[in-house]
Parts: sequence; structure tokens; C-alpha cells
Amino acid sequence: MNSADNSATNYLEHRPLLTPLQARLLSVGAPLLIALIGVGLAATEKSNQLENVTIDWRFRARGPLPARSDIVIVQLTEKSRRELKHGEQAFKLREHLPEAIDHLADAGALVIGLDFWLEDLTDAADDVRLAEAIAGANVVLSVTHTGGLTKRAPALFLETAPTEGTITVYPDADGVLRRLPAESCLVVANTDGTPRHVPHFPLVTALFGMSERDAEAGITCGDFATRVGNRSIPGGALVDYASTDADAWTTLAFEDVVRNRFDPESIDGAIVLIGVTRAIEDFFSMPLSTELVPGVYYHVNVIAQILDDRWFRSSLAEDPARRWLVAVLGLAAGLFAWSRREWWQHRHSALWLALYLGAGIIFFVGGWTYASFALFEHHVLVPLAGPLTAMGLSLGSGLAAQWILLSAETGRLAERARRIEAMLGRSVSHAVLEAVKADPGQIERTQVRDVSVLFCDLRGFTAATGELTPDRVAVMLNEYFNHITSAIFEYDGFIDKFVGDEVMAVFSVPLAQPDHAVRAVRTAVSIKRQLAELNRRRTQRGEQALACGIGIHTGPAAAGHIGSRERSNYTVVGHTINLAARIEGLTTGGEILISEAVRELLPDDFTVDYWKQVEIRGCKGTHKLYQVKSDV
Repeated sequence: MNSADNSATNYLEHRPLLTPLQARLLSVGAPLLIALIGVGLAATEKSNQLENVTIDWRFRARGPLPARSDIVIVQLTEKSRRELKHGEQAFKLREHLPEAIDHLADAGALVIGLDFWLEDLTDAADDVRLAEAIAGANVVLSVTHTGGLTKRAPALFLETAPTEGTITVYPDADGVLRRLPAESCLVVANTDGTPRHVPHFPLVTALFGMSERDAEAGITCGDFATRVGNRSIPGGALVDYASTDADAWTTLAFEDVVRNRFDPESIDGAIVLIGVTRAIEDFFSMPLSTELVPGVYYHVNVIAQILDDRWFRSSLAEDPARRWLVAVLGLAAGLFAWSRREWWQHRHSALWLALYLGAGIIFFVGGWTYASFALFEHHVLVPLAGPLTAMGLSLGSGLAAQWILLSAETGRLAERARRIEAMLGRSVSHAVLEAVKADPGQIERTQVRDVSVLFCDLRGFTAATGELTPDRVAVMLNEYFNHITSAIFEYDGFIDKFVGDEVMAVFSVPLAQPDHAVRAVRTAVSIKRQLAELNRRRTQRGEQALACGIGIHTGPAAAGHIGSRERSNYTVVGHTINLAARIEGLTTGGEILISEAVRELLPDDFTVDYWKQVEIRGCKGTHKLYQVKSDV
């Protein structure tokens, strides 16, 4: 094919918006950049806060765990204060606390933890009685550390060296109490001035609930973890809340314990915590609850967690593993989302792109979300907010980029389709036009193939129009060609040209049609029927009837764009066209004449008679022609 042909078909070539190299660089470089941005966002405080929120979601999705029956809560409520005070006198805790400790100890409590700070000395008799009760039982006293100050019980209560534990807790920035303190031991000064490590309250209390063999090692404070018996408790570990519902735990009212109105069997061998559930500062937000919960429920959950030795494996949720995980997931989602697909080649390109990205969202975002919740139930903590942010950025930006590329490519293809329609729209049926627009390669190159060419010309046109004005001639021809065109399009023929009152149609162009000869002959018969219908209307209008002659020949021809870069036509050229035109010139009686080449391709159901053998100008030798009979 020469350069002129190339120029005439330039509009058929689809030139993608991006070269293959640019597409590869974009599909790799963009996801890598976005993954790095995702890693940066995952390291922000806002992302950490979102991560904490997702932990609460996972706790609530998992639901509560069975609470241990050997941990008992004694609640000191406002009702307790009202019932235990004397008349109009104010409630005095020191007056009743010794009785509660004695009754619990007598019932067989392993340890009694006081989840509140014993402040300065009050009534001397009450304080001495309380000191005696503390000395006669396993009691854990509370130590607080707030505002840089450490507060311990008065020296009177420390004379018998009772166990102490720090009750200070550290909620996250959003106010939810999720983790143990980063440092589980607090350094305090003994009465003689020597330093002493005081472990976190639930850690030291849990030691009493371990077997003698497990608890033999005692408590050892470390920089990153505290050893409680044979268990290692990492600083800042996530608390695996079993339940924050009072009904889940064995709970007694303080006034009932003071008055010895409880079942001793519920206390025998149990860890007992006496907690104040009155002051607002004693209430905290915890993952399993949407309401504020007394702090004592934090302590019982930590104790149960230590005794059950169930801790979250959270190495993937901590830096640098978390950053690497965010980067890998963000990059994987990006490679998927930015992977260039030629969506514009599909009929419903926008829908396919939406389905593709939707599948990506389900697989990456939905899959990782499901995995994080499922792993959480198996005590494996993985980051969720950071990966979702990185994958969301990758998928969202990929969707936007692919949509922009799709729009640009679709625009280019639409322009190509408009040009194809401008060139072929009036020459072929709608079905053929759509097939060519779907695969423009069928007309991009000049092709030589066997075709059937039909010429149709009005007989006696000059005489019929001699007395008509030019505008009436145009009206007549338009009406005539409308009928001719519908017959040609009925069999998917290609109208090559109109010349005066003559029309040239080609079959097997632009789409290959193995039965092109049959189509051409059926078209000729249909033209005769259409013309008969037109003549009936013309006769009713008092107008002269029209007659046409049709010539058909089959043979090789070249189909392609002929012309310059600025102006070209898709047409058919070759000796076959000339011979078909010569045959049509012999139809002076309005016959349908076909060549022997056409006759050989027709099935037996056509009525075909031998017409005559003729010499045709410009064609060597003689040619047998046949006449096709129609029913009109």
C-alpha cells in the first residue's frame, strides 16, 4: 500500500493516549508513589486515632467472652452509703471497711484488692481497726500517680508491709481505656527512703490467683515487659476485654458484704476487688461498651487476661512492620487499580471499569477488613485504618485515572466512529455500519476479494423526464432511490455511488459475505418488487410508470480508500465493475441479467433462463448471459 493510501486511512488508526512505555511507567510509578503517601498518612496521629476506633469495632463484632467465676467485684455505690450511714451522720468508709475485709477473708478470698486510695488518717479507732484487718488478710492497697505526685496509703496501713499496686490508668487520646500502662511498674520510696517498684494493680493482684508453681517467681519489673509469675506482660499491651457488663461477673453489694449477707461459696478461692462506683472520675469508656464503665471492670478484665494468658500478637500492628504492611497492601491495590486495561474496546466500557474497580474494592478493602476482624478473634492484631487508607487512595486514584483515560480514549474512538459513519453511513445498512465501527481494521487496507456488483438504471429516463421541471425530476429520483436503497440494505449491500438515474451496489464489501452472489440476485428481485409497488402509487397519482434494468457480475475487485489525505472515498475498482456495468447496458427491456459467473453460484431455487451469448465492448471473447425471472 502506498503513502497516499496510508494518508487516506489515518483516521482509522487508533493511537492510544499513552505509549506502551508511558503506560508501564504510570502503572508502576503511580502506585509506588501513592503507597508511600499512604505510609506517611498511616503514621499520623489522626490515623492512630482511627486505628483505635477500628479496635473498638472489632471488639464489638467479636462480642464478650465468658467471665471468670473466680473473680468477684464488690461494688461500693451510693446505695451502700445510704444504707450504712448512721442517721444524719456522714458515711464513714473506714468504719465499715474492716468488717468487709474480715468477712471476705473468712469466706476464703485469695486476695482482696482495694480499688481506691486510702487517703490521710481519719478517726483513730477506725484507722487502727482497718490496719488490723489489712494485717490479717491478703490485701492489695492502691497507689496513685497523678500530676507528677505519687500517693500511697498512710504509714499506719503500711507497717505490716501489705502488697501495693498502682491503680493509675492511661486512656488513649480519645478517652477510651484500651491498654495497659507503657510502664507497668512505678518506683516509690519506702518509709526508710529506699526505692521500691510497685507493679500495676491488676498485675500484682493476679499473682494471687496463679498456682503456687506459676507464682513462685513473683513479679519482676523490666523496661519493656513485666514478669508476673511465669507470664510476661508487655508494656502498653492491648487489654482483651472479656466483658464490661456487671451481670457477666460475680458482683456483690458492699453493704451486703459488711452485713455478711452473701454466699461464702462465691468467695472461696476467689480474687475479690472492692471498687467505688460513685464518683465520675472512677468511670471510663471501654471498647465493649458505649457507656461509661466503673474502673474496677478494667482491673478485673486485666486480671482475667493474665490468668488465662491470652494476649494479642501485635507485631504486625507496630512499627516498622506496620509501615511495611501498609506499603505492600497500598502498592498491591495500586498495581491492580492502575493496571491499564483497554476498557474502551468493550461495548459497555464504563460499566466494565466500574465492575473492575468494584471487584478491587471488595477484594482489597473488604478482604483486609474481613481478615482483620477474623484474625482479631484469634488474638492476632493487625492494622486496619492505615492499610484501608493506603488501599483507598490507590483504588480511588486508580479509578479516577482510568476514568480519565477511558473518557479520552472513548472520545478518540467516537471521533473515529463519526468519520466512519460520515463516509459509509449512507452507503451501508445499520448492521454493517456498526460492524465496521466495531472493527475498523476491515476497511483500513485495500483488499482484493471476490465480490458481486449490481448496476441498476432506469429505462427510458430521458423520455420520461422530458416534460418535467428539474425539481420534479429530483423528487421522482429521490422517491425511486429510496425504494432501491431499502432493497439493497435489506441484503446488506454497499451502495458505491449514484450517477444520474443509475446506482451501483457491491456485495461482500466492506464485510466479507460468502453468499454475495445470492444476496445480489435477491436484491435485484426485491428492487423489481419495490418498483412495482412504487408504480402502483405513481399510476394512482396519474404519473408515468418507471422501468429499470439490472446487470450483475461476480469476480475479483479491489476495495479500499481511494483519494487524497484531504478527501477520499471508500470504493471498489477493477475489471469486474466494468463488466457489470456493460451487462446492465444490455438490459434495454428492463431485464435482470447476470453473468455466467453469477449463475454458477446460485442455488436451484432461483428461476434463471439462458438469455444469449454476447460480445461485450472492452472484454475479450463472448459471454453467456442469463435472465433472472421475478414475479412482477
